[in-house]
Amino acid sequence: MKPTVVLLGVLSLLLNASIGFSSSAPNPIGPLYPDSITGTINSTLSLVPISYDLARSIIPAQYPILTKAYHSLLPGFPIDKYPLIIRGALDHGVGVYAFNYSLADFQSIHILYPFVDLLGDGYSSFSWNKYLLISANNTIAIEGAAAGGTIVPPTTFDPDLEAYAFVPPSGHEIFLNAYTNLSTTQPAVATNFKNVTNQPIFTDGLTCDNQITLFNSSLSTGDNAPVGIRGKISIKAPYFPEEDCEAFEDVYGIKVDIAFVENPGLNCSSLKGYHATGSGD
Repeated sequence: MKPTVVLLGVLSLLLNASIGFSSSAPNPIGPLYPDSITGTINSTLSLVPISYDLARSIIPAQYPILTKAYHSLLPGFPIDKYPLIIRGALDHGVGVYAFNYSLADFQSIHILYPFVDLLGDGYSSFSWNKYLLISANNTIAIEGAAAGGTIVPPTTFDPDLEAYAFVPPSGHEIFLNAYTNLSTTQPAVATNFKNVTNQPIFTDGLTCDNQITLFNSSLSTGDNAPVGIRGKISIKAPYFPEEDCEAFEDVYGIKVDIAFVENPGLNCSSLKGYHATGSGD
């Protein structure tokens, strides 16, 4: 049975409009990186402060957690908490410009555990990602995401393939719920999310997905700058242990459309000391 992610709730941030039609802006950076995979992710990025002990029980024991790194980047973050990242996104215009090729749009939910010391060097931060939920009808995206050992449940999103927007109250079940618009974020907040979300992603520890999200393109600057959000996130089993499933209140994040460059299937050791860089349009 396919999991269903229902993005509805009180003042939800959800995919809103006619089903089956993507309203995201065009990919602005394909010509700048013609031989690479590029695209856009119209997304919510949420930082969930879970207990450090819970994070330690989920992240494989052989990988240390770089606590000093995230407390340095996130000043004021609670000392006994860990910054879990939840990203709900509409992936749009994903393809390789030089080959005039792009995938059909799809939705995804990333559950990312950043600041993991994959290489054991005490400073190179990676994000561990066991599960990645992707629209059930995009088999190419599912197969690509599963190549590095990630578990990719084909997922039904309701409604499907729409850009994020603020909507009135609704009484349905939730995955991402109760978001309120906090107006444009401070630059420092967006920078923190850039630093946290641009860490190379891995599951099996052998290959890494180097996805560089560019907060400096026309999609996410000026009038399109990230907007602050606050709300509640519920995380269910198997994505959390059954006994630890709960609703997290007062979760902060940003709503933003971001261009990205992606280099999948890299040797993780080649990304030692990596810090994301890239130019927007």
